[in-house]
Amino acid sequence: MAQHAAPARGMSLSPTSAGVVIPVITGVLYGFWAANIQRFGHGVTGGNVALGFVTGIIVAALCLGIHQWSKQQAGRHIGLRAATWAAFAGIAVGFLHSLANSAIIWSIVLGLIVAASTFVATYYRYYTATEPV
Repeated sequence: MAQHAAPARGMSLSPTSAGVVIPVITGVLYGFWAANIQRFGHGVTGGNVALGFVTGIIVAALCLGIHQWSKQQAGRHIGLRAATWAAFAGIAVGFLHSLANSAIIWSIVLGLIVAASTFVATYYRYYTATEPV
């Protein structure tokens, strides 16, 4: 009676489709978040929609590009790969925070904190991976 169900066919994401779906979802969420921050509680305008589309497309494209480049560098350039993801994350968070009309220095500091944390996490992930990632 210790049986388990096998995964259904066609229900799991292949690495290729996950490598495309995740950046697209990230871009959509980022664009929505940026547009929502920029509204300042007022109605939706064409500028908000444009900002959401442009930032979403840029984030999705960069995320996909960095992911593809990082896969090509599997097992090599651990520090460079981690620094690339760190810069991407730090700039993305700093930009979102700057949309809220806060002090620019705090946006920079927050971006640097996120970048440093991302660098440590991704470097550790790449360094301790049993197979090249």
